[in-house]
Amino acid sequence: MLRKILVLICVFCFLLPAARPAAAYTTVKAQETPTVNADSTVALGTLLIKEEYANSIKTSDWVTISLPSFVELQQLRFYFPGGTSYWPSGDYTVPYAVYNVGDEISLGGSGVALQKEGLNTFSLKVSAGGAPTSKTFRCYIYFDRVYIKALPPEESGKIDVTLDAPSSSGFSPGTVTVANVSIGGSTATAASPESLTDLGGKVANITLKENVPGALKMNGTDFRKQDTVKFVLSPGFTWQTVVLLPSWGWQSGDIDYAIGEDTSGRSVLYLQIKKETTKDTGVGRVIISGTVSVDESIARSGKVEVSYEGNNPGVDPALLTVAEYSTAGAAVNGKTATDVVAGHSNQRIGEFTVTEGMAGDLARGRTITLTLPEGVKWNTYPTVKREAGNGELSGPVPVGDDRRTIKFTVVRSGTEKTAFCFKYATVDLALNAPEQVDITVGGSAGARGNVTVAHVQLPVAVVAEKTTVRIGVPNQPGGKLTITENMPGAVRARDASGATAFLRLELPEGVTFAQKPVVEVSTGDLVLDNTNIRLEQDDRVLVIPVKTSSVSPVSKPIEESAAQSEGSPTGEAEEKSASSTEGGVTGSGTETSSGTETQGSTITVSGIVLTVDRTVPEGAVNLKVSGSALSETERIFSGTLNELKVPLATCGTPAPDQIRVAAVFTIGSKKYRIGSEEKEMDVEPYVKNGRTYAPVRYLALAAGLNDENILWDGSNQTVTLLAGKRVVQFKVGQKAYLIQGVPISIDAAPEIVNGRTMLPYRFVAQALGLQAEWNESAQQVIIR
Repeated sequence: MLRKILVLICVFCFLLPAARPAAAYTTVKAQETPTVNADSTVALGTLLIKEEYANSIKTSDWVTISLPSFVELQQLRFYFPGGTSYWPSGDYTVPYAVYNVGDEISLGGSGVALQKEGLNTFSLKVSAGGAPTSKTFRCYIYFDRVYIKALPPEESGKIDVTLDAPSSSGFSPGTVTVANVSIGGSTATAASPESLTDLGGKVANITLKENVPGALKMNGTDFRKQDTVKFVLSPGFTWQTVVLLPSWGWQSGDIDYAIGEDTSGRSVLYLQIKKETTKDTGVGRVIISGTVSVDESIARSGKVEVSYEGNNPGVDPALLTVAEYSTAGAAVNGKTATDVVAGHSNQRIGEFTVTEGMAGDLARGRTITLTLPEGVKWNTYPTVKREAGNGELSGPVPVGDDRRTIKFTVVRSGTEKTAFCFKYATVDLALNAPEQVDITVGGSAGARGNVTVAHVQLPVAVVAEKTTVRIGVPNQPGGKLTITENMPGAVRARDASGATAFLRLELPEGVTFAQKPVVEVSTGDLVLDNTNIRLEQDDRVLVIPVKTSSVSPVSKPIEESAAQSEGSPTGEAEEKSASSTEGGVTGSGTETSSGTETQGSTITVSGIVLTVDRTVPEGAVNLKVSGSALSETERIFSGTLNELKVPLATCGTPAPDQIRVAAVFTIGSKKYRIGSEEKEMDVEPYVKNGRTYAPVRYLALAAGLNDENILWDGSNQTVTLLAGKRVVQFKVGQKAYLIQGVPISIDAAPEIVNGRTMLPYRFVAQALGLQAEWNESAQQVIIR
């Protein structure tokens, strides 16, 4: 039985095919990769093709060899090494340029033929009898002479040889780089950066080398101005000692230097190229070793850089880091800054670092304080993470009771340069918080500086069509007010306690709303509690309750947003807490890639009519915009920090006395008097339902208007009075009149008697900005 099994195994093994390599037939590599110049005739790196296993390459196998289109082959050389392991040896030079496309050139006894296929492409073919059975193939291809054209813009600067072969061929396809084309004339590099203190010292060695011979041109005696080659230091650092070590194509005396300043005051090392390199000498190379001094008042901690620049044709500019500069004390640097919303609490701010200039600068027992600006308070203190070194902090603890300053204490001074990162903090913001949150770093440890950790966005943009009003005049029209959410949900429907939130629009002392304005949502899905919109505090405050917050964003073209801002000139700088426009405090919506901004809903307040008493000073009439719908931090900050001020109008000089003396109208008499002059009307004043009616025309004439300023439209039963810039209209039978198109409600309608429009005198005086009195005993109306 055992004998049968052994026989079967032997038969099975006999039937198996002989083992041979899987697929690796030939490998290709470049012996060297020189750097060559464009627009020149040069030699490329040598290409080696070698067969890994004998018998892989067979008779009639092909391989096509191609170079980039900007290379033209002129002369090639093929070397086949001889020996017991290789095919027969031979060295064959091919003057490639003299052959025509399609010509086949035998490479002697190598058993290989070359076929020219183009200026930069040829094929090698194994001729009959050229593939032995027991020796491996080796071929060195020398690109002795090729012409490199000007490098096309899309090329990378490498010269790659590409090999292509049929799948049945013993030659393997592949790509190998045989040269690099010089793009810049010279290259400057720096060794590892040195460490510098305020005492100055050595900087990293700089190596400057040409990429091609003669790249850096001789710049003669005027080398500071003409064909310059220079190394410019960072501000605050000055070249002191310099040693040049030339080599390769340059020798001692071929290069010199001078130290000076550029127009900005930076220290410059100029190189004088006294001798140009050539093809015979090869490219030049020089090592620059130097020391620098430090001006502490100018130098900044961190990288010390040298800019390699100049107008010499061979200069290829570079920025080199040659040192790290450290100062005693600690540097404060921002890492990230977040976007936060004014009037909101628990807003995440960005990260920043405090880094020792040198180890031990943050001494044990010293403190680091972090102070927020007014209008911002700490909610969650920052977490401290040590990013380098071995120092240690404890804390924080609050300083004072305003929640703006916290303190850390150094409990261990580092023996290595230590860096602390402060992160994960949150803050509460007033509605009128500053435009950005800057933390002031202080304390006894020596850390000093300000760092920006957040950019503040207002919840709403408020814009008013600003008008001009006069002191001591009632019922003056105001412009329309627009309140736009900068993001959906910015106007809240519930306050912190869950009660209905509201917007509050408050006029200054001495200015009141003559009537309740019209409030509506013009865009978006915000819902107001319209039935409870009301005036409070003697009509100085308009309260707007919110029923439902907005959810959906509203898109608006950026151009339209910009035009809206440009149409509102700048308001008072001290009143802004974001970008301010005249009659407006604006924020910015979210920009999208489609050229639009997304924002929330828009509320418009129109039909604003103002009464301004004589106690109001000249200047801006600022409307205060506040309320729990905008701010969830009302209980944290004082009232002035939780309101936005919007210039609603400009209050001019007191109303001029258009009637130099009193005008007196007597009930039941057609005669009226202006001062001492008596005049007569064609209708008598009368009393009706407790109201004293007088003719509108004669009241207007008594106010100083002439007939051209009193217009009667019989078809519409309307009287129009033109009093300077004020346009007043009364319509018969209508219990309202218009000022600048804004309706003002009254409790009596004009009526016609004997062809004259009659109206209670008080409303006419009110519309024209005059004062009216009633003398009961004399039954007289007195207009002043």
